[in-house]
Amino acid sequence: MSIYTGSCLCGSVTYEAKGEPRWVFECYCNWCQKSTGGAARAFAVFDMGKVNYSDSAVSEFVDKNTEHGFKMVNRFCSNCGSPVEMLVERVPDGQFVPLGTIDQRYAINLNEGRWGELALPHVAFKDGRKVRKQGGSSELI
Repeated sequence: MSIYTGSCLCGSVTYEAKGEPRWVFECYCNWCQKSTGGAARAFAVFDMGKVNYSDSAVSEFVDKNTEHGFKMVNRFCSNCGSPVEMLVERVPDGQFVPLGTIDQRYAINLNEGRWGELALPHVAFKDGRKVRKQGGSSELI
């Protein structure tokens, strides 16, 4: 069984994820852009209960008024503000771990994009990557 480790920027929040992520993707939706201040947010999604966080100070922002129409919980380090997990009401059995916080991130293959129709103009999609117009099983770009 694979074990992935990771942390926030300051190291106050650490975690261990057991097993392989079931889904690795990049999201270009407005929510991910706003919550990161960047053009996209990349995640490795693990089965619920497979990622265990240290007992450090983790804060969360619960957004019940998203453009998607379902609740999103953004969990982050109370000290440095780095995102460490996202929980999505629509995917109750998944823990969305920000790819950039995983120590072994270069060994994980990101091969899908979501909400490509909302990508900023400067974003270039990598050849061979499936990018969907919206979320779920929407049509490919």
